[in-house]
Amino acid sequence: MDTPILHDKINFTSVISSKLDEISIDYLEKHSQIRRANSQGASHLEAGVVVLLNYIEKRKNPGYVFQLIKRSSKVAQGGDISCPGGILHPSVDNFFSIFLKTGMIPAMRGIKHKYRDKNILSLIRLFLANSLREAWEEIGLNPYNVSFLGALPTYSLSSFTRTIYPLVCLTHNPFKYKLNSEVEKVVEIPLSFFFETSNYAWLQVTTPEGSNAYDETSKFPCLTIPGKKGDYDILWGATFHIITNFLNIILDKQLPVPPADRIFKKIITENYLTGGR
Repeated sequence: MDTPILHDKINFTSVISSKLDEISIDYLEKHSQIRRANSQGASHLEAGVVVLLNYIEKRKNPGYVFQLIKRSSKVAQGGDISCPGGILHPSVDNFFSIFLKTGMIPAMRGIKHKYRDKNILSLIRLFLANSLREAWEEIGLNPYNVSFLGALPTYSLSSFTRTIYPLVCLTHNPFKYKLNSEVEKVVEIPLSFFFETSNYAWLQVTTPEGSNAYDETSKFPCLTIPGKKGDYDILWGATFHIITNFLNIILDKQLPVPPADRIFKKIITENYLTGGR
């Protein structure tokens, strides 16, 4: 299915910004709720991630891509594809958010009109600083090479006490990835890829013993990205939800439903669910 706007270098970012202007953001409510819970003994983590877009010209069909990471075997949930980002460190990220507020790092310049509530704006700066710090550590993304386009609603994981704050950003210029030990590789997925039914499947998640890894269900919708050796990378879970939610918000097109008979399998250990290595 051809979606011409995904190849429009000039106008697509304006579409993104205007569409994200129209949605409500739950950062203040969610952050306050988590702070209250943690003050009573909970250990609910918060994480900022950057939904990173880049326009790629040097390909047969130029257009926008998502720049995602595949987690290495040295970290929890190794092999999963995710947005660059990570756990919030309040003292460190509050410090870096000052640079966004003053305009010394220009990522958010001219964006105040989007979020008139100063408390929401402050949280957006905090989690953008958080996600850009992590992206710099993970893949060498220079924060001066980024423009902030808007925020997406939070996503709370069902298997972990963790809430994700996704921020949509554009990288202006290509850059050489500098991967740290947490990242196996960067996965660039064209946005147009999400509108082809043949790229979708169901992921059946089991333990090494063959039992369901999740009580509620063992199958999840996923996107399959073919590799160079006939294998596939699998986009599923929280990142799949965040990206498909983003596409649903900004485009007036229905995303395909995974074919019922196309099923991939993923075996995960107890360490995956507990965050161990």
